[in-house]
Amino acid sequence: MGTHAVATERPERFFHTRLARLSLPALLLGSLIAMPAAAQRVGGEGQAHLGALWPAEPPARICGNTALLSNPDPMPANAVRVPAGDNSNIDFRRANTTFWFEPGVHTFSDDIYGQIIAQDNNVYLGAPGAILDGQNKNLYAFTNAARNVTIRYLTIRNFGRGRDNFDQAVVNHDAGDHWTVEYNTIIDNDGAGVFLGSHNTVRFNCLKDNGQYGFSMYKPPVPSTAPQPGEQVPGRSAIVDIELSHNEITGNNTDDWETSTQCGCTGGGKFWDVGGARVVSNYVHGNHGTGLWADTNNIDFLFEGNYIKDNDGVGLWYEISYNATIRSNTFINNAWASGNRDTGSPAPAIYLSESGGDSRLASAVSGSTQLRVQDNYFENNFSGITIYENANRFCNSNGNTSSTYCTPFVHPSVITRPDPAHPSVYPDPVSNLHPCYTDIGGDATLKANCRWRAQNIEVSNNEFYFDPAVVPCGSSGYCGAQALYATGTDNIAWSPYTVQQVQQDVMFNNNNRFSNNHYYGPWRFAKRYGEAISFPVWRAAPYLQDAGSTTDGALFNVIDTPTATLEASAGLWSDWYGAQLARVGVAHGGAYGLQVTVDDSYWGVQVANHPGYRSDGGSKRLSFWVKHASGTPLPTGNARVQLRWAKEDGSAATGDPDTSVSNVYLPALSGDWQQVVSDVVPPPATASVWIVVVGSGSAGIGASFYLDDLVLQDTPL
Repeated sequence: MGTHAVATERPERFFHTRLARLSLPALLLGSLIAMPAAAQRVGGEGQAHLGALWPAEPPARICGNTALLSNPDPMPANAVRVPAGDNSNIDFRRANTTFWFEPGVHTFSDDIYGQIIAQDNNVYLGAPGAILDGQNKNLYAFTNAARNVTIRYLTIRNFGRGRDNFDQAVVNHDAGDHWTVEYNTIIDNDGAGVFLGSHNTVRFNCLKDNGQYGFSMYKPPVPSTAPQPGEQVPGRSAIVDIELSHNEITGNNTDDWETSTQCGCTGGGKFWDVGGARVVSNYVHGNHGTGLWADTNNIDFLFEGNYIKDNDGVGLWYEISYNATIRSNTFINNAWASGNRDTGSPAPAIYLSESGGDSRLASAVSGSTQLRVQDNYFENNFSGITIYENANRFCNSNGNTSSTYCTPFVHPSVITRPDPAHPSVYPDPVSNLHPCYTDIGGDATLKANCRWRAQNIEVSNNEFYFDPAVVPCGSSGYCGAQALYATGTDNIAWSPYTVQQVQQDVMFNNNNRFSNNHYYGPWRFAKRYGEAISFPVWRAAPYLQDAGSTTDGALFNVIDTPTATLEASAGLWSDWYGAQLARVGVAHGGAYGLQVTVDDSYWGVQVANHPGYRSDGGSKRLSFWVKHASGTPLPTGNARVQLRWAKEDGSAATGDPDTSVSNVYLPALSGDWQQVVSDVVPPPATASVWIVVVGSGSAGIGASFYLDDLVLQDTPL
């Protein structure tokens, strides 16, 4: 049931639009820059970190910075001079040696394995203008698991013959330990530009336009040993103690590996099985995939002072990992492409997937046994922060894409497939011999330790700006969302976990908290399976999120922008039966509206996204503008916009289709635009709403009317 009113005056357009792009507070070389009053950080009640600042501009403009990337020093005494030209006959196998590459282009013959096999304690220095060129003939530039290697002031380009080096790197190909890679341009190579091993420092580099990643890393997992009495963490990290700082990481994944492999293995760069990482003051932008991605048993990370912008995918993804501080970073315009490719997920600026804090693990670098996201700036990303858990993803489940890895708390932490030639498939376990199958149902400790959990997450003191007139939301129901949710399917017979219990844990039992944040624009908040709720509902019981937070009061429109406004396209509108529709140049607001022409006595048009938009059982307000177009005007009391409410499984929200509908009737139409406003109350079990326009009766045949500017939002308080 609902109430509605008709108005003929023109209201303000329903979108929240900032009149001007706000500047950011700045920390540049330690100096605080004064900003206009409208751009000042808003201090919420209870704010714990007042004074922490995010970068207003990129902290590392490295690419093309000749002054920074040119070696200012002369050739060191006792260095081996390497002339420009073909260096395939140079003896690079000497250890404890400094090599000085003269200005010009250096090549390594036509052999695909023409390369420098690095030796312990070697230093490779480039004079100004020194270029190592693989000519798209050689695969790698620097190989071998040597130790204490330094590479500095070189341009390293064109290694790989085109889509070579998948999951491999051109520099530090074998992930050697104690390498320092700095002041280099690593560009236009296949695979990853550079790998990191333990105790590596990669800083002040331009990592640009490489085929798969700017940087990556991999070492085989370290098998656990049987835990001693009282030992809680038998697992160990494969790579430890790394620094990635002041790099410009841009344009990577030029070979678009994601499209061809669906591998989850592309973007600016990926961390894998790392213990202790400082990721500081990098400029990560324009990558064709995720910006920064930490995947699988990463522990104790600090992400600070990074400027992450315009990446096609998620800005920062922390996946099945632990104990991180994400502080004082800037996120702008991320995940526009991925958000429109996959409209069924949030595509956030920060994605915390099955990750959280755990006091049993190291925290010296992150400074906390929680997962903290604090004092960051977010502007016009596809969505904000997502905290997510998949009920089917746990150790020894084939629902875990890192299938042979277990959590650090279970021995063995590396799973051996009983029959590698014939691996099991979902829903069977990876191994029927592993304790996260044989004992998981009867051992409460194993049940807890076999899962990666979204737990102990603090999201506080951040500023979020969202303007749907800027962000290309398309038909996604998650655009402009903060999300705290879990999904999955209860179809693993041996699993002790249920989707409902995991949802309850993520939302209520795992100590995940948003607080003291500041929201500008029509943000929505997603819960449980991803149903959207408003800021007041998000803050109230039972959710009790965002204590001390503020909002400018803008409400989100459940209906996607193209469908609501018709400006960019016809959106999701579609013919259904007995009527035709068209996007036309007659509009209430903007330049385009929807024209519906009735051809039969029973007719309907639809938003073609059944079972509809994500929604919830809170009171809603529907408004739209309507006007007669041609023919005999429709009779009153018949034509209506119908809201069909459904449960999560798509069935009628009340169990009865007839009582799971709200009807909002069109008024007597004239040649003037009229606004219809109606407050409706969905059934409590509502998870989605499908919008259709229907009517009946022979008197309406041949009638035509215009519809524009539809808004479905929470009823204003």
